[in-house]
Amino acid sequence: MGISSSPMNTDVVIVGGGPSGLTLGLALARHEVKSIILEKEHDITQDPRGVVLTGDALRSLWTLGLGKHVSSIGQELHSLNFHTTTYQNEPFYRTMLDSDLLEHALPSTILQSQPRLEYFLRQLVASSKYCTLQSGCEVVGRDEHADGVTIHYLDSNKTSRHIRAAWLVGADGKRGIVRKHFLEPSAGVRQEPGIFEYDGIWIAANLKITLPTPQSHPDLALWAAGHDPESVYNLYWPENWHFCRPPGKPVACGRFGPHADWLWRHEFAVPEWNDSMDASAVFWEQLTPLITRSIRPLHSGCPVEVTFPRDCIEVLRCRPFRFSHRVVNKWFAERTLLIGDAAHVFPPFGGQGVACGVQDAVGLAWRLAILTKVGPLAHSPTRQESLLQAWADERRMGTDNSARLTRQNGELCNKEASWSLSVQLAALRIVQGFFWTLGMRVGPLESDGQGYRGCVGGGFTTEQGGGIKLGQVYVQTRLPDTPTLRVELSDQALRRVPTILTLLVVAPTQSPETEEELVALLQMLRKSAIDPAVLSEQSIVQFDPSNSADDLPAASQWPVCRIAPADLLIGYPVRPGYNSSQFMRRLGDSRARYVIVRPDNIVIARSRDLHGLKDSLHDLERSLS
Repeated sequence: MGISSSPMNTDVVIVGGGPSGLTLGLALARHEVKSIILEKEHDITQDPRGVVLTGDALRSLWTLGLGKHVSSIGQELHSLNFHTTTYQNEPFYRTMLDSDLLEHALPSTILQSQPRLEYFLRQLVASSKYCTLQSGCEVVGRDEHADGVTIHYLDSNKTSRHIRAAWLVGADGKRGIVRKHFLEPSAGVRQEPGIFEYDGIWIAANLKITLPTPQSHPDLALWAAGHDPESVYNLYWPENWHFCRPPGKPVACGRFGPHADWLWRHEFAVPEWNDSMDASAVFWEQLTPLITRSIRPLHSGCPVEVTFPRDCIEVLRCRPFRFSHRVVNKWFAERTLLIGDAAHVFPPFGGQGVACGVQDAVGLAWRLAILTKVGPLAHSPTRQESLLQAWADERRMGTDNSARLTRQNGELCNKEASWSLSVQLAALRIVQGFFWTLGMRVGPLESDGQGYRGCVGGGFTTEQGGGIKLGQVYVQTRLPDTPTLRVELSDQALRRVPTILTLLVVAPTQSPETEEELVALLQMLRKSAIDPAVLSEQSIVQFDPSNSADDLPAASQWPVCRIAPADLLIGYPVRPGYNSSQFMRRLGDSRARYVIVRPDNIVIARSRDLHGLKDSLHDLERSLS
């Protein structure tokens, strides 16, 4: 490692301007950490790639400002459907996603158009004064120093340039230069099989559908059967997502992107693939039976076979891909880190790639903010290693959970129908139904809603109740010196503080005991040696757990919030089964008085009283000194 004393151009350089890299830049900007994103392509790649945005990733992006654009990015996924042979048959198993599986107020899954997602993320980046995107830049080299990294690149005019930064993050995909050319040779960082091995060739196609009409296709027998253009579309291209298992060739397919774009993703395994084969011919051979229906005209007893008009199908992409499941053996080395596909890849029957990359970025951002803002850590490689390894351990757990969901879907769409599989599915339905009656969530996304409990070495204090994930509810918030109440998501209320961490104080507002205790709390925080950029008296958000109808105080020193009544949520997106009581239930109800919360909604520590909080602050101070 070399030594350099030249000034930094920025705090973080991010290589790769896809969803993971853009999310990291925006999340860093929330902490006023400067970053430069170097993207090799001049423009957004218009070929849709990832089509699923799910769980915590959607929640995180919503908080970063994407919420108002979601309807322009994609359509909500209401169910996963597993079919024998084709999606013309009724599903043999269906997972409903309408209910509040994750205890989020938001949709659990969006079938998105990645180009549109990247467009709106770029718009958010362009409006940020802390994050800059430079397109058409090809990274060609890297020099590590004791206090940072120098990145060499060619700009859009092919002029050689370099940037000095404290940290380098590779978000440039599974074949990107950061891992393949920088970390593999120097640190032995490589992608290895994850919790299961998979390697297969699939043909992946993106289709844009045009609705036929009686005017454009007057001879189509569907009109005589009473169909209109919209019902024809629904007949051949059914809503939601479908896993099918024709013998030897599992299929994953469904609508994606905004409904008005009429987009369809169709992927299927081709185990016999060799490079002499014509992907387009194989695709049409596989698709044609799926888009052929037996139609009985209204005034005729003789059904006819009708194939959806081929001239109404525009193939945007059709080519083979080799899919596998692999995860890096090490997520970082010195001052260079990996997120997104640079760190992990998945088979196509889970839709976890984009979501996992977003969560990599969100979990890394607040830690890089600490490493950037807390002086002692800048000169302590041991503390840096500890903080980043906690991130790596959590993200390996998150990646493994995503892989388990992927494997479960894969087994259902790869296994042939059998008596044992029928028994297995029947047992799963019984178990799910039993736990749902108890108010407990069991389903394909349940691990996504549990946080990082059980992660050895994670960034929280297990013995102090850390690792749990906060639920998401609608609250009424009153800001200091603001007369009006606002209805917002609890995530937004908690992130109004200027510090990296939030101190959530669960206490009634109309209580003399509360006022006395809060005075003692302020004295404790002022005496704390924790860097004020991380946690201070400005970190406080008070949550009133009472059901009192009294107005929230207008003269508070910090934001005060309370569960928003149901009659105020008309017009807000609310999930069926939404239950505001889950916010306190997840915290442990009476066990939570003072809760230290990370920006990714994970609890670092919780305590019942000031004595317990003092211990939590001491542990946090020790980890950052």
